Amino acid sequence: MNAAARIPAPRDFDAPAAQQPPFGAYAPTALQSLLIGLAESTALGRGSLRWMVSQMIEGIRPGPVDVERFGIKQRLHHYGPYFVEKKMLLHIQDYDYRELEQLRGAVRPGFHFVDVGANAGIYVYAVKSWAPDAKILAVEANPVYANRLKFNVAANGMRDVTVENAAAGAAAGTGAYYPEGESMANARGPSFEVPIKPLHDMVAAAGFKRIDAMKMDIEGFEDRVLPPFFESAPRALWPRFLILEAWTGAIRDLCIARGYRVRMEEHGMNTIFELSDV
Repeated sequence: MNAAARIPAPRDFDAPAAQQPPFGAYAPTALQSLLIGLAESTALGRGSLRWMVSQMIEGIRPGPVDVERFGIKQRLHHYGPYFVEKKMLLHIQDYDYRELEQLRGAVRPGFHFVDVGANAGIYVYAVKSWAPDAKILAVEANPVYANRLKFNVAANGMRDVTVENAAAGAAAGTGAYYPEGESMANARGPSFEVPIKPLHDMVAAAGFKRIDAMKMDIEGFEDRVLPPFFESAPRALWPRFLILEAWTGAIRDLCIARGYRVRMEEHGMNTIFELSDV
């Protein structure tokens, strides 16, 4: 670990979830609402223009914005480098829409979902909006994102959602997390230590007996997580539906060797696998 690196100091509006003002305290002003509406319906919500609009919203009033997306209350910290939350605030309809469309078709009442690399939680909120009784495990190594997830989960009174502030890995321990690359694998810039837990251990601790779907987006760390999970977890616990950022052909081949078939694959996009019943 870079000895000089520390977990980023929170700003007042990124205090521990239980200490933040209630949802609605950062309701958008009239001018912010106008900009958000324009971004949602025009090209202002896309590409480099999205960053400009985010800066304008920040200039009107610093800090997050409290809005609803998928009918779910969300405090979105769009300012600064937080690309995911910019997109969720200003043009959510573009966010992983192919993957979310496929996932929505698989969701049923009582759905069991695991999100590894949950980031700002868009998949968590989407699944909960489609199946309010869904059981969800959200794994997020970055304590800033995990704290934001906990706030939004509490603000909505969500039940059966476990937010695990740890990195998934091969064995229990600690490791360096690089916030610039939002990754354990992309060693760029300063780092800080985060706990590492095997994915199977976290799933079992959360009380999962099956996984209907799993999304994994951990920026190149998948090869440290999936092989040990398949080795230790019974097949009954393998996700039936797997959305995976397959950084290497080896990970793709591993899934196929374990009985998955490719359901959707497109260059530059996540790959969606489905577990064969055979």
